[in-house]
Amino acid sequence: MTANIAPQFIENANVGQVAVTAGNTSSEGGGTIGTNMFLLFTAGANDSFVENVVWLPTASAVATATQATVARLFLSTVGAGSPTSANCFLLAEVALPSVSADSSTVANNPVVMPVNERIPTGYFLLVTNHAAPNANSQWVAQAFGGNY
Repeated sequence: MTANIAPQFIENANVGQVAVTAGNTSSEGGGTIGTNMFLLFTAGANDSFVENVVWLPTASAVATATQATVARLFLSTVGAGSPTSANCFLLAEVALPSVSADSSTVANNPVVMPVNERIPTGYFLLVTNHAAPNANSQWVAQAFGGNY
């Protein structure tokens, strides 16, 4: 039997966004979704493709410094509850600097984490930050992809 040689194309966009509001020091996938791990992306019914994750510093008070930290992206078969290293796997890490968010004079550039992976149906992308955010600030993760 021959393999499928017809290319697949994205049918519609699938974009996820979540604010990372707590720290999680585990790089092995442990934590609790909604507490110190955050659901960023859910794969569609026929798999999905994620091009990248963009990290943006935000603040609720003018010129608030964000916490320098390491952002982590996990692939998981669990979209709720408490994943473990048996069902949650580290895909990528990126350093996030301390920057002045919500500044009246300086714009911040997003930090882009390339992904370029097919995400199977029934899988999720979870994100964490190693350090807890400073008061009145947080990093927001945005996943840009599409469903097959």
